Amino acid sequence: MILTHLGYLLVLLWIREVTVEKVLPQPLDLSLTWYNEFCVKLSWNAPRDLDASCEVKYMFDVTRNGRLLASERKMKTEFERCLSLEGDVHFSVQTECNKSSRSQPVVYTIAAPTELVKNFYCFINSTVDMNCMWIAADQAPENLHLYYSYAETRTTVSNLSRCSDYLHREGKKTGCHIRGHFGALVFLQVNGTVNGSSLRNTFEVSPLYNVKPAAPMVNITKEGTELNLSWGYPEIGATYCWDYILNYSKCKEHLNKLIESKQPKANIPYDPRCQYRVQVKAVYSKDCGLGGSDWSKVAVYGEDEWSNIVIAIAIPSSVFLLVILFFCCLMKHREKMFPKIPQPSLIFKDILNSSKEQKTFIGNLYVPVEEDVECKISLENKPPLPIMQPDS
Repeated sequence: MILTHLGYLLVLLWIREVTVEKVLPQPLDLSLTWYNEFCVKLSWNAPRDLDASCEVKYMFDVTRNGRLLASERKMKTEFERCLSLEGDVHFSVQTECNKSSRSQPVVYTIAAPTELVKNFYCFINSTVDMNCMWIAADQAPENLHLYYSYAETRTTVSNLSRCSDYLHREGKKTGCHIRGHFGALVFLQVNGTVNGSSLRNTFEVSPLYNVKPAAPMVNITKEGTELNLSWGYPEIGATYCWDYILNYSKCKEHLNKLIESKQPKANIPYDPRCQYRVQVKAVYSKDCGLGGSDWSKVAVYGEDEWSNIVIAIAIPSSVFLLVILFFCCLMKHREKMFPKIPQPSLIFKDILNSSKEQKTFIGNLYVPVEEDVECKISLENKPPLPIMQPDS
């Protein structure tokens, strides 16, 4: 009998819960206002005709491009949050009763704005320097400007600052160099006028998540049979966030070595016959963020023994070969470089013996051959003169 009554009671409670779930009303009059360039306030009114035994709370969700940004359960009928419009943003509010049943959500949507820039990203070079880069969209105006604020909390930001050091390419603004002290989050706004309408794109970046520090400076010292390599920690991020890639050549043999140690140093075996050329690159750990440095300048230690041998052989051999080539060239062109000078005695002798017609050369002195000039003379018969007859 007692079990029967208990069963009826459970059924009634289930029916009551299902009834409450079906009739639980939605929040009313959901609205949104911007209280600065990056922060919004949503407010709504409590639903009517709620059961007096219902402990009402509101479940609030924020999503952007399908990704959940925030989720809160609260008693207040308002919500504040600073965020960027990098895609469609949806705000959803539900009435919750006794932490069990919920109403259908009420949704407020902010559509993605017209794109002014593409591929927007930022990275820091040091604790006080950050570069932001982008590609101007096809409809980007010439009066493009960038502003930024530091996030103080999730609901407050610092005063808006304007970029004063733009980066340009082909006459267009493609980036901004920002100097300041960067915290966990920075909000940025790019705005301009298109067809008479003022448009803006907003972004949020975590400076310590995207880094590009200066390249390390490598020092090399010899200790026993090893070379000690050392360099300084990057100025950005925690020391445990950094790994190091070592690239070095030994007697022209290139090697790569990933240094697992978090300490900025390494040891490599030393061969006195070889020259060592060393470079180091700092890489940000995936657990901390993205980025890394460029390769360091090449640090050189020692000299190659075989190189000295090659130089010792090559230089004398080259000199010997040049001497041989010089003498070969000299022998080949000696008549042009050192012509024979005729002897004066031979010249006078040839003058005295000038009756020899076929003599064309005296020593090396050229004498032109006299040419015979033939004159042909022909006689023509003169016709007889006519005889004059006397008049009779």
